[in-house]
Order: sequence, then structure tokens, then C-alpha cells
Amino acid sequence: MGITLTDLLTDPQIVRVLSLDGRSRAWMEDFERLQSGDRSLTRKSAGEHSIKSMQRLMIFLGYSTASTGAFLIDGDFGRGTNRGVAQFQLEHGISRKVPRHALCYPCHFSNARQRIVSIPDTILDTTTLVAMLESARRGIDNGEIAFGDFDEALFHLNQLHRHRYLSCAEIARRYGADVRSSVAEIATADDVAIAPEWVMAVIKQETSGVVRPRFEQHKLSRFNEREPGTNLGELRHRSMSIGLGQIMGYHYERVGAPTARSMLFSPIRDQILYVARFLALGRSIRTSLAKRDPDGEDFARVARYYNGPKYANHFYDERLARWFREFRLLAG
Repeated sequence: MGITLTDLLTDPQIVRVLSLDGRSRAWMEDFERLQSGDRSLTRKSAGEHSIKSMQRLMIFLGYSTASTGAFLIDGDFGRGTNRGVAQFQLEHGISRKVPRHALCYPCHFSNARQRIVSIPDTILDTTTLVAMLESARRGIDNGEIAFGDFDEALFHLNQLHRHRYLSCAEIARRYGADVRSSVAEIATADDVAIAPEWVMAVIKQETSGVVRPRFEQHKLSRFNEREPGTNLGELRHRSMSIGLGQIMGYHYERVGAPTARSMLFSPIRDQILYVARFLALGRSIRTSLAKRDPDGEDFARVARYYNGPKYANHFYDERLARWFREFRLLAG
């Protein structure tokens, strides 16, 4: 006899994934409906507690839950959560109701969110829920989870749920040793000097030390048009900003990862190394990166490289300068 839904829902580690406090089972009421013969939970019938638990599970598995592409736990089975369920079902061969072309609908950056309504409604049936839970169980067993570490993955999931991000002092304590190790490795291997404060400033600006990927629909649609035969899951990961530094998955080769998907599961040290390596690839900013006391032009140069030509619209350079100087003070 194979593993049952009840087995999975009573697994201690799965309960920690589904519940913020690791104990509450408020979601059981809806899930028991599935077990008692009600074959489906729709966008309109599922309760808030079960939706939040499902969103936690989806984020743990690497699926976006918001129409903006954010990884969000809000108890709303909206269009973004619907898209994530449909992506999971297609990638795991569960349902043909939503075809690949519907998940890769024609769009660009400015209208991707509006056109998400073209994706048909999904049903969270027993088959899908069991497959998600089994995927989580396999990921835990094989280390194919965020950071390759269950407790680290739960830390970030719970911080995201609480909307609790890290201060500069907390980032320095939690990641400082790995940052210093990474810049030392880059200096030895690539002969590129990077002041550690640059890496920590980027982490603070991009994620505030709590991993919260973002999926970009318009990139998936574009990649699918170019590579219709490539695994959709891999293209989806290439279309996400990933890790502590929010590096786009399509840069996986540049930062030394074997696949875009593997970036999501890389240990903390590797994720920090990816940030340092991505910075080191910017030949135009190497002089700035070596400075322990950079000026406004240096911050503008690095901001343009890391965030794009419109960096000034949201004061990216000014924020980088603020974080850099705070980390410099913390270093003494």
C-alpha cells in the first residue's frame, strides 16, 4: 500500500512546511473534505487557512503565488496561485486542462499581470495535493530544497510569511563569514577585488536577507517561444530572480550553476558566491568594487550594472550607498 494523504499530512516535517508555528492544523478542515470524498478545492471554495498552507507548500516547492510573480502568503487563491497550481500540474503530468501555450501566453512586461486571466481556473484535487506533498517529502529527503537545508528553508519561508526581514546587523551576523569567504575566493580565482560591503549591500537591497524569488511571466513566454521543446520547469526557473541577490535564473551559467533550478537549491555559501561572481563579471565596475570608500559615481556605476539603466527611478544607487556605509560602520 502506497503512502496516503493522511500519512503525508501527519508527517512532522510536512506539518512544519504547512504551518507557520509548526503545530497549527487549521487547514485540516478543508483537506479532510478531500479525504471524505469531496474531490476538489476550487479558487472559490477553499478556506483562508488551507490556502495559506497551500501557498507555503508551493513556495517551498519553488512556485510563485501572486499575479505579480511574487512569492506571497496571503490566503487568497487568486490568479497567481491559480497559475502556480497549473504550472505544477503540467510539469508533473497531472492535468491537461491547462495546456503549455496557456501558461506561456503572449505578453510583455507591462501587460503580463493583466493577461494572466487567460489561464483557466484550476482545481486543487487530491491527486495534485498528494503530488505536491510527495514532492516536498522527496525534496527534504534529497536535499533539493531551498539552500539544500530544511531548517534554512523553513527560516526563510517563515520570515516571508511574517513579513519579517533582516537588518544590516542581522545580515552581517548571519552571512558575513560566507561573504568574506566568497570575495576571498573571487580574488584568488579571478583576480578581482571586491570589498565585502558591496556584496552585503546588494543582499540588503535585493532581499533584506530573506529569499523571496520573483517569477517574470513575460520572460517565460519569450523563452518558451525560443525553446518550445525545453522542459517547462527549467524555463520557469530561468524566468525567476533567485537567491539572496535576486539573480535571474537565465544567468545560471555565468555564475557557475549547472542549471537555473539548481540555483534555488544551492547552499547559502554558493548563493552568496553567485552574488560575488555576478558582480565580478562586470568589467566596467571592477575599479569601484575594490574601493572601501566609494563615491557617488561608484554607487551609480554598480547600480546601473546590477539593476539596469532605470536604477535612478527608484534610488537604487542611493540605497546601495546607505547600506554600504552601514555595513562599513559595522565592520569597524
